[in-house]
Amino acid sequence: LRRPAPSADELREVAADIDGEVVRLNRVVNDVLDFARPIAFELAPADVNALCRESALAAQAGPGVPVALELDPAAGAVPTDIERLRAALVNLLVNARHAVDGCQTQRVTLTTRRERDTVIINVTDTGVGIDRADLPRIFDPFFTTKRGGTGLGLPITRNIIEGLGGTIVVSSEPGRGTDIRITLTSASLSGPD
Repeated sequence: LRRPAPSADELREVAADIDGEVVRLNRVVNDVLDFARPIAFELAPADVNALCRESALAAQAGPGVPVALELDPAAGAVPTDIERLRAALVNLLVNARHAVDGCQTQRVTLTTRRERDTVIINVTDTGVGIDRADLPRIFDPFFTTKRGGTGLGLPITRNIIEGLGGTIVVSSEPGRGTDIRITLTSASLSGPD
């Protein structure tokens, strides 16, 4: 832009770069704010399987492998913050799809099941897995191995799940894939205090 008489093509290219960077910086600022501020939950009954279907659909907006659904009809409805839990699930599913890097022989699966007064949601992929040295750090704010990542997606996801009274556990084997298990217990089903 500072050069004398830039061509129309150069101006379009620079404007597109500026637009892209503004979007990226806006995402970084929003992620930092989401991570830093306390979450105000709005609880309402939600059909867990319907919420998982919607999350899978949203996560598949871009190219990549489809998300396979294995939903337990007994999962039922639970009181939760529908939008926050959906955002957490979409983040996990997008990460899982990136881990398989679009290879159609790989798989991403979203499962639900009810065990007594507990609902368990698993996001599983057969992708690259997480390096053993990185696994203890994945929930650390600003830790990322993705180019252009903010390192806040997983910490925000953990804040949401724990804020709902649940737990999130990650197990991964490099070269074999990752399993993320969200457990919502009877305490979380009645909502946080």
